[in-house]
Amino acid sequence: MINPLKSIEINRYRLWHPKVSPAQQGYRIAQISDVHLGRWVKPRHMAQVVDYVNRQAPHLVALTGDYVGYSRHDLMPAVETLAGLDAPTYAVLGNHDHWTCTDTAHEAFSRFNIPLLVNENRIIESAMGPIELVGVDDHVTQRSDVDQAFSAIDGSPFCLTLNHVPSLAPALAARGAHLILSGHTHGYQFNIPGVTHRIAQKLGARYHVGAYYLDGAYLYINRGLGSASWPWRIGAAPELTFFELAHASRPRLELMQTETIGVNHR
Repeated sequence: MINPLKSIEINRYRLWHPKVSPAQQGYRIAQISDVHLGRWVKPRHMAQVVDYVNRQAPHLVALTGDYVGYSRHDLMPAVETLAGLDAPTYAVLGNHDHWTCTDTAHEAFSRFNIPLLVNENRIIESAMGPIELVGVDDHVTQRSDVDQAFSAIDGSPFCLTLNHVPSLAPALAARGAHLILSGHTHGYQFNIPGVTHRIAQKLGARYHVGAYYLDGAYLYINRGLGSASWPWRIGAAPELTFFELAHASRPRLELMQTETIGVNHR
């Protein structure tokens, strides 16, 4: 059987930013996106992802939406598997989560004690210092409210923003986001040099994969792990991303390491 999650590309970045305090040097964030548990990706596959992320010992895990494909019956198993993450974990919803069943999605995150950020923010306290965390609800299903999400944000600590749909990134950067983590596009599930970028432009997609600098902020679009509609990926492998924070006088995102891990399908 064709399965899009045969192997995973692991990308490790270091984000240098003036809003990162010297005490926060080395703070690690893991991003998991677009699991699309269901037809091809099963809980046993995601359990391997969770185990791998746990072994990396991040300080925080960001879940950026689309945990299922098209069935609301997959929501509970998807979130139950992600609840095995050891680090403090925070989530936003994607369009597929709302399309399948908004109420079930909320119930699942509540049952398994993963905070779901619905156009809201909070301060994450740690021994390394505070981080402002903002979660924006899905834009495709018209659930996003940027003003509400950034209410009471004062811009003093480093601001990490979770947002499924990357087209909102300029508005988020303008409100004070410093690192914006998104998904949704899957990198179009294929990457043909000189072709995919032109297709994205014709579709009006200014941001479609990877890193973009936005006036003091970085947007990162994770390609995701699964697939909702077709399994094939060409030059756009499933992805897990890790970010390590560092203090610097100006923002800079540096790719430190790329590796590939296999997924056992037996």
